[in-house]
Amino acid sequence: VRNVGSVAGNLNIKHQHNEFPSDIFLLLVTVGAKFTIRDTKGSDLVVAAEDFLGIDMKKKILTKISLPSLPSDKFEMRSFKITPRAQNAHAYVNAGFLFEFSSGRDKIQSARICYGGINPKFIRATNSEKLLVGADPFTNDTLKMIIGSLKDELSCDSVMPDAAPEYRQKLAIGLFYKAILSFAPDAKVRKEFKSGGSLIERPLSSGKQSFDTYKDNWPLTQPVEKLEALIQCSGEIKYSNDFPQMPNELWAAFVHATDVQSVIKDIDATDALKIPGVVAFFGPKDIPGSNNFSPIALMGGAEEIFCSGKVLFNGQPAGMIVADRFSVAYEAAKLVKITYEKPEGDGKIYPTMKDVLAVRDTSRYHMSKVFQKAESRGTEQSKKITGHFEIGSQFHFSMETQTTVAVPNEDCLDIYCSTQWMDLVQMAIAEMLNIPESSINLQVRRLGGGYGSKISRANQVACAAALACHLLNRPVRFVLSIESNMRAVGKRYACANDYEVDVNEHGKVQKLSNEFWHDYGCSLNEEVGGQAAEFFKNAYVSEHWDVKYHAVQTEAPSHTWCRSPGTTEGIAMIENIMEHIAKDLALDPVEVRLANMPDDSPLKGIVKDFVKSVDYYERKKEIETFNSANRWKKRGIAIVPMKYILHYFGAYPAYVAIYHGDGTVAISHGGIEMGQGLNTKVAQIAAHILGIPLESVKVKASNNLIGANALVTGGSQTSEAVGYAVKRACEILLERIRPVREKMKEATWQQIVGKCFGDSIDLTASYLYKKDDLTNYDIWGVSCAEIEIDTLTGMFQLRRVDILEDTGESLSPNVDVGQVEGAFVMGIGYWLHEKLVFNRQNAKLLTDRTWTYKPPGAKDIPVDFRITFLKNASNPLGVLRSKATGEPALCMSIVVLFALRNALDAVRKESGVSDGSYYAMGAPTTSEDILLLSGNSTDQFTL
Repeated sequence: VRNVGSVAGNLNIKHQHNEFPSDIFLLLVTVGAKFTIRDTKGSDLVVAAEDFLGIDMKKKILTKISLPSLPSDKFEMRSFKITPRAQNAHAYVNAGFLFEFSSGRDKIQSARICYGGINPKFIRATNSEKLLVGADPFTNDTLKMIIGSLKDELSCDSVMPDAAPEYRQKLAIGLFYKAILSFAPDAKVRKEFKSGGSLIERPLSSGKQSFDTYKDNWPLTQPVEKLEALIQCSGEIKYSNDFPQMPNELWAAFVHATDVQSVIKDIDATDALKIPGVVAFFGPKDIPGSNNFSPIALMGGAEEIFCSGKVLFNGQPAGMIVADRFSVAYEAAKLVKITYEKPEGDGKIYPTMKDVLAVRDTSRYHMSKVFQKAESRGTEQSKKITGHFEIGSQFHFSMETQTTVAVPNEDCLDIYCSTQWMDLVQMAIAEMLNIPESSINLQVRRLGGGYGSKISRANQVACAAALACHLLNRPVRFVLSIESNMRAVGKRYACANDYEVDVNEHGKVQKLSNEFWHDYGCSLNEEVGGQAAEFFKNAYVSEHWDVKYHAVQTEAPSHTWCRSPGTTEGIAMIENIMEHIAKDLALDPVEVRLANMPDDSPLKGIVKDFVKSVDYYERKKEIETFNSANRWKKRGIAIVPMKYILHYFGAYPAYVAIYHGDGTVAISHGGIEMGQGLNTKVAQIAAHILGIPLESVKVKASNNLIGANALVTGGSQTSEAVGYAVKRACEILLERIRPVREKMKEATWQQIVGKCFGDSIDLTASYLYKKDDLTNYDIWGVSCAEIEIDTLTGMFQLRRVDILEDTGESLSPNVDVGQVEGAFVMGIGYWLHEKLVFNRQNAKLLTDRTWTYKPPGAKDIPVDFRITFLKNASNPLGVLRSKATGEPALCMSIVVLFALRNALDAVRKESGVSDGSYYAMGAPTTSEDILLLSGNSTDQFTL
């Protein structure tokens, strides 16, 4: 896409959409470029860059851009682009400054002050430019004068979901100040102010990985590459939507209902059906069986495939269009007209839990429960601490959206679905179509990411695709667009808590009361409160704690499990409390945490060793020195410990076959490979148990024959559970082979297998893993993060992150390193980047595409990323002495928020807005929040 873009194309987007903060346009205006425009008669018109937006470009093209000569002995230029992430994002505000200096560099002869992201009509701060001419820019009087003028000129519009006008104006003025600091001679700027003249420069990323490996057990514990790694990198890997197009194939698209709390009275698809290529519209009346994609009791209640009555959220699917092309289906879906009827009632719309809590509407509270009552109270109370903590939601953002391909096959349906739970999809389709489950052939080769979004939410798309396929007897491909996916599918549960804590002088908790809430969206499916309550204890003594809970219903899609569901919120809540205690008592947060751990906790020693290994106290002193020497850049460091309780559940079948011709092995199982390296670990286990090369093992696609009745892939435990089933199946095969092997002591594996085949020994075996086959265990971890912030812009950089995680004897160290890094980076997105914004009048999600929703990119990861697996930590309870890695690291990612808080504490103290008290920060705390929290006043912008 980038390769077909052009300078003129970018400029014409700006021409058509003046609100677009084009970096190219800004730079060309800044330098005083001229545009040559040619019409159909061959006549040329030359205009200044800033006048281009007022030209009627009908039947005209941009043919030339002319740049003026700007001698470096007279001119200085600076440009800035402040974005939601490090790259591949449009600007909150971009700015260009061009100053022409007198020969003595003490006067401005001409000036250009240009901004984007202010409002659609704003280009240059011309009044401020005029004031600068003839002035000495390097005096506080001039600076004060221009800042005052900019405040008058910079009238920022308010358009959701854009950043707040207050932030953008403050940012724009900060960029002017930054430019002046960069232009000014060192002698005219206070030493501690000078670093404010530049943005934070990112060096080349680096990392270290440290782990044990046991060569005697290879390929087990061997750091091999993931089996799919190369074909993923080359783009050759196949996902559900990568099947070649089939004859008579159709595409599907949802029709979304938008009038929240109204009742659908009629759906008219007449206009859509007139579009060439559109084949059909289907709605709830076309479903022959149950209009429900949540078929089992575990899910709490029915959820409609197509809304048949009251609209529960903006974007709820009310039907589907089927057409011969993806684009036709989606465009036609927009033409379907839905007639609504307003019901009686208050009609209050709460798209988020924050809205509910703001008015304490307890009618929205459900499943209220006391999870813990204090066994006793401590007797050393010296201080009472109270607070409120809120963390938002998060889109799963898998690279592959919800996808299903349904193909008619005789009296069956072949379903190729991107799901984490084949059994649930099979049940939902069967109940919807009122057909036997055995009529559904379901196959999953792999997912392009899941993170929980495809546990139950995949069912809705699968049911819709199967319905159209069944009714039309034609293949149907249903791939949600990113917008449709974000509007229709639930996300991570937002969470909030109120807490009251009594502590002694060392920060040890004597009494704690915690009341917390989860945002469930429109239904109460997929309970998460219990897990949050369990993990709220983390590794601390909790006998003095009271814990109370409420589920909250809102006008949003039914929220769903997202990587580390409940566990992330539970640990975040208690770790925030530990930080609050440390702040109020002026203690080091690490010491407060250690004071609240049981004396016999293994984590206590792990934390103490970790603190030494990362040079925590030495770096803390270095940061204090840096902060004292830099007014406009600040650093912070923090440490977070973790106790993660791994719970086993479910049933997972595995089937292992040895081929007699060459002795190679094929495996199929009930788990789902979704990038976590499940198949790699399975292959390593099989190769190790059977004593054959890893290259001799292939893992086939999962399907609902071999993987019949398998439970969901999730909770970090599936790789172990499936691995255990494969291990046991291989051991069954070895026992069958043993008599032949004992007779043929010098024979090769292939010869032994060939003999077994000749003796009619079954060379296939299966095993069903059951929950009681393995015992739950604890995973220990500690993380340390160091961050630097630019307090004039809110931009930040994670300078270094260290993670120590207990992985037992890692089955596949490279895979596990990737899991730890990936989980933590997803947490970086959660805490610092990813923001969901709703229209509070109609509950529409406004950040429903990549233009407005920004997960972290390659340059948002830590500059220095160090992963260490706990040494000599064999796990007797796990599969082959290993431990899980998929989710725990995300629970430790809140450390970046605490490091950020410490950096902000430093600037707030100098800004004069801090009285030393704890202030609200949550998820996400973005660059916008950082700048507004910094407390800087433009009155402080001096030289």
